[in-house]
Amino acid sequence: MMGAGEPAEAPSPGGAPARWARQALEALAAALMGGIALLVLANALGRYLFGKPLPWSEELVITAMIWVASTGLLLGAIRGSLITCDVLVARLPPRACRLLAVACGVIGAGALGFFAWQIRAYLGLFGGDVTPILRMPKGLGISALMLAMAGMGGVLLFRAARLMARGARP
Repeated sequence: MMGAGEPAEAPSPGGAPARWARQALEALAAALMGGIALLVLANALGRYLFGKPLPWSEELVITAMIWVASTGLLLGAIRGSLITCDVLVARLPPRACRLLAVACGVIGAGALGFFAWQIRAYLGLFGGDVTPILRMPKGLGISALMLAMAGMGGVLLFRAARLMARGARP
């Protein structure tokens, strides 16, 4: 519920599918953070109260933290809230601003696609390595980075296409 003076949430670019994706990512991040908190608490209680730590919890927490960070990156891209420097862009005329935004979106998507491809290659080499205690594939955590890079690239391309089609200022 919004309080007085709180702005209403802006409509999600991309409509209902983008809103559903954002909500699913938010729920995933919240569940992962809750799981991390429970695992760390259980390990601390086991270690200091009962003298029996949960050594496997660290493996799960590390993997979950990678997924939380990757989910956060993708959410930031979907919301359009990644860090930017608007000093130059704010001074450009609308047409130049739009062209620069489209060029940056396409170049950024290309760079993110390249990173995703390189992570895929890394997964092919080392993704089958397993953690020492749970024998969990290390690729489980690394794949989150690949999905985040590919997802962010897709968001940038979607925004660039939308700018070209509508001719709107970014």
